[in-house]
Amino acid sequence: MQKRPPSPALVETLDNGLKVFLREKHDAPVASFWVWYRVGSRNESPGLTGLAHWVEHMQFKGTPSLAKGAIFGEVSRNGGTLNAMTSTDWTAYYETLPASQLDLSLRIESDRMVNSLFDAAETESERTVILSERQGAENRPTYHLAEEMIGTAFQAHPYRHMVIGYENDLRRISRDDLYGHYRRYYAPNNAFISAVGDFDADELMGRIRDAFGSIPADASTLPAVAQDPPQRGERRVLLKRPSPASYLMMGYRMPEAKHPDIPALLVADALLSGAKPMGMGGGSAMGRSSRLYRGLVSSGLARSAGSGANLHLDPHLWTFSATALPGVEPDRIEDALATEIDRLKTGLATVEEFLKARKQIRAQYVYSRETVTAEAFWQGQMEIIDHAGRIDTLADELAAVTPEDVQRVVQTWLVDDQRTVGWQVPDEGSTVAGADVPPLVEAAGYVSPEPQLVWGLDGGMSNAHGFVRTELANGIVILAQPRPGDEAVEASISIAAGPSATGETTPGLPSITARMLNRGTRSHTFEQFNEAIDGLGAVISVDADRDDIEVSFHSLAEDLEPVFSLAAELILEPVFPPDELEKVKQQAITGLREQESDTGSMASRALREQLYPEGHPYRIPVSGEIDSVSSLTSENLANYHRRSFGPNVTTIALVGGVANLDAVVAQVERVFGSWTAPVPDAREVPAVDPPVSTVRKSYVIRGKSQADIAIGYPSLPRSLDKPYFAVNLANVILGQLGLMGRLGANVRDKQGLAYYASSSFGGGTANSVWTARAGVDPGNIQRALDGILDELRRIRNEHVTAEELADARSYLIGSLPLALESLGGVAGLLLAIEKYGLGLDYLERYPGYIAELTQDDLLSAAQTYLDPDRLVIGIAGPESIEAVEKTDA
Repeated sequence: MQKRPPSPALVETLDNGLKVFLREKHDAPVASFWVWYRVGSRNESPGLTGLAHWVEHMQFKGTPSLAKGAIFGEVSRNGGTLNAMTSTDWTAYYETLPASQLDLSLRIESDRMVNSLFDAAETESERTVILSERQGAENRPTYHLAEEMIGTAFQAHPYRHMVIGYENDLRRISRDDLYGHYRRYYAPNNAFISAVGDFDADELMGRIRDAFGSIPADASTLPAVAQDPPQRGERRVLLKRPSPASYLMMGYRMPEAKHPDIPALLVADALLSGAKPMGMGGGSAMGRSSRLYRGLVSSGLARSAGSGANLHLDPHLWTFSATALPGVEPDRIEDALATEIDRLKTGLATVEEFLKARKQIRAQYVYSRETVTAEAFWQGQMEIIDHAGRIDTLADELAAVTPEDVQRVVQTWLVDDQRTVGWQVPDEGSTVAGADVPPLVEAAGYVSPEPQLVWGLDGGMSNAHGFVRTELANGIVILAQPRPGDEAVEASISIAAGPSATGETTPGLPSITARMLNRGTRSHTFEQFNEAIDGLGAVISVDADRDDIEVSFHSLAEDLEPVFSLAAELILEPVFPPDELEKVKQQAITGLREQESDTGSMASRALREQLYPEGHPYRIPVSGEIDSVSSLTSENLANYHRRSFGPNVTTIALVGGVANLDAVVAQVERVFGSWTAPVPDAREVPAVDPPVSTVRKSYVIRGKSQADIAIGYPSLPRSLDKPYFAVNLANVILGQLGLMGRLGANVRDKQGLAYYASSSFGGGTANSVWTARAGVDPGNIQRALDGILDELRRIRNEHVTAEELADARSYLIGSLPLALESLGGVAGLLLAIEKYGLGLDYLERYPGYIAELTQDDLLSAAQTYLDPDRLVIGIAGPESIEAVEKTDA
C-alpha cells in the first residue's frame, strides 16, 4: 500500500467570521479538533498579567449545559484526550478522539465559545491552583532567569511578562476582570478551527456550520498592542540564587514570523545547534555535530548549549543558552559563543554542513506530521503567525535558502547592541552542579493526563497495519508493524541489561555504560558518529532504566539501512575511550547534584528509599552515586558490556515505512546475524511487601517555592488475572479519568490545593507500584495528603458508581486508536507485549478483560491490593516544610 501525500486543506469562512481548516488523514480512525483564539499574553495590560491563561482554566468550569467536570468526563468516556494551552500570541483548545466521536468536540467547543459561567467561587478556587502552578514553574532552575531576561529585553511590549503572569497580579485579578477578557476576545471572528483526521471534510464542514454558524460575531475593536522602541545598546541581567549551576540565557532581537528573513534565520539556527522539532511533537532534538555543541560542550566548557528561533506575531528573541560546568567562568562561555556566531558571520557554511542542516530540516518536517494531533496543531500555529497554508510551503521556503542568505541574516540580526544577556549564578551555600537549560517557557497549559497506554485493540476496529513477530536463530526477538509507504520509521532495541536483570550492584555502572555506547566505536569516533547521524536527519538515543538499556532511533524510511547499521554498531562495537568517559562522568556527577535541587526527584528518592530494602535492585539509583560514578573505569564498562549484552536478551520493535516482516528481518539479520555470544538470562526481580504501617520521609531544598509529594504502595504484579485489571481500572477512576480522576476533582478542583494531583499504576514483573503525586504550596502539604488518603479510603470502602465504571471502561477501550497512532507509541507497546508475555492475540482479548469487570471486582481488588494505612510517603520542598513535617510527624 502506497501512502498518499498529505491532502490539501478544505478552507471556509463562516458568515460570522469563523475560519475553518480541515485536512483529511486516513492512516488511523482518529481525528484531532482544535479551536484557536487570537489572544494570548501579548493582549494583557500591566496589572492584569496572566489573564489569558486564567481564562483558559475557567473554560473547564462549566456552562449551563455542561456541568463542571463534564468536559473531561465526556471526552474520557469516549476514549479521547484533551488539553488547552495559552501562549504569547494565542490560546487553543483541542480534543483528539476516535473519529466517530467528533460531534462531541463540536458540542463542547461551540458551547464554551459563548456560554462559560465564570462562577465567583470557582474563580477563587482556581486562584490557588494557578498560584501553585506558578510555584511549580519557579522550582525549575532557570525560571527566574528567563523571567528577568525577557522582562529586560522588552520594555513596552507585553512579551515582557511570562504567560502565567506575575504573582502579585494573580493575587488581585477579579472574576469580572476574567469575564471581561473572555467576552472581549472569545468570538467566532477572533477564532478559527483546525482539524485533521479520518473524516470526510465536506461532510464535517456542514456539521461545523450547524454547530458554530449561529454564534454572533463581536463587532468591538480589540485594543492595540504596545510595541517596543528600538534597542540601542546591550542590556545585562545578573541573578544570584540558590542554584545547582551557572546558567546563561541570551536573546537577540529577531523579526516577526512573516518577515522574509525567517527561512534563512531558521536554517542558520539549525547550523548553530541542529534542526528543531516543528510544531507539537514528532521530532526530537538534533545537533550533536553542530557548531555550538562542538564549541561549548565538546570543548569541556558547558554541559549543554543551544539556540532557538521561535516564531511570533511580533518581533521576538533569537535565544541562546548554556549551562556552565563547575569551575568555568561565565566570560569563557560568552567568548566561546561569540566565536561561533562570528564564524557564521564571516565565513560561509561548507557544502557538507549546509546539506546536513537541510536534511535535518526535511526530516523534522516529516516527523512533525506523523500524528493528527501534531499536524492539526502545526496547521493552527501557522495560521496564527501567518497563514495556515504555510504548513505546506515552509519546507520549500527552507530548501531555497542559500549559504549567502544565512550569512546575511546572521550579520543582520545577531548584533551585540540588539541583545540582552542574562546570567544566573549560585549564591553562597549553593551546591554547584550542571543541569540543562530548558527552552524558554512558551506556553502554559491546563494539563489533563494523556491516554493511558493500554495493550489492546478491539477485534472489530480497523487495523490496516498488523503486528508481526519472529525470532532469529541467535535469540533476538523481532516485533514489527510494517506501514508500507510511510516516510519515517522508528525502532527500539531493548536489551535486558539494567541492574535488576544483571544483578549489578555498582550504582550507575549500567547507566554510564549506556551513555558511553555512542562515545566511540571501532569504526567511528564520537564526533564522526554525530556527523553521520546528523547528516541523515536521524536521531539515535540511548536510555537506561532499572530493567533495560534501550537504543532507539527515528529516521526517514529512505535512510533505514545506514541508521540501523549505526545503531547496531554502538551496541556491538563500543570502545569506551577514557577521555570521553571522563567527560561523561563529569556530566553525570553534575547531573546527580542537580537532582538534589529538584523537588520532584527528591520526593521520588524519599519514596524509593523507603519502598525497597537495602540490596534490592530497584533501590539502587539508576544514575548512580557520586562516589561510585567517580571511580568507574573504561575497563569496568567494557567488562559490564561483555557480560550483559547478548542476542538472547535483546528485543527489537520496529514500526513505520517498511514493506513487510521479511524486510525487517533482512535488516536485523544484516546487522545482528553474526552476534552469537549469549549472556545469562535476565534475573527475576524480587517482590517487596508494604511496610507494617505508613512511613514518611522528607528532604529540604533551599530556594524552592513548591513542595512535591510522592505516595507509593507495592501491589500485585502485571498479569492477565482479573485482580490486576480491576486495580488498574479502579486507579483510572481514582487518579486519571477526566481531570486526574477523583484526586483531581477533590484535591485540585474542589479544594484548590494543588496544580496537579493524580495517580498511576505502573506495570511490573514483581510488583506493580500504585503511586500518587501532587505539587502543592508547602503550607498545604498535610491537607493535600489528607485529601488523597480520603479518596483512597473511599475507593476501598464504597462501590464506584455505575457511571464511573462505565466511563472508565469506555475510556480504556475507546482510547486504543490514540495509543496506536504514533510510531514511538506502537514500538513501546510492542516491547511491553513481549516483556510481559501477553501474546499478540492479547490485542483482541483486552476489551473483553475490561468489559467483564464489575463494581464488586473493583471494590474487592482495592480492599486486597491497596492499603491506606501501609503507605510510603516521600516529600521534598523549601525550608518551610521543616515546620510542617515536625508538626505532622
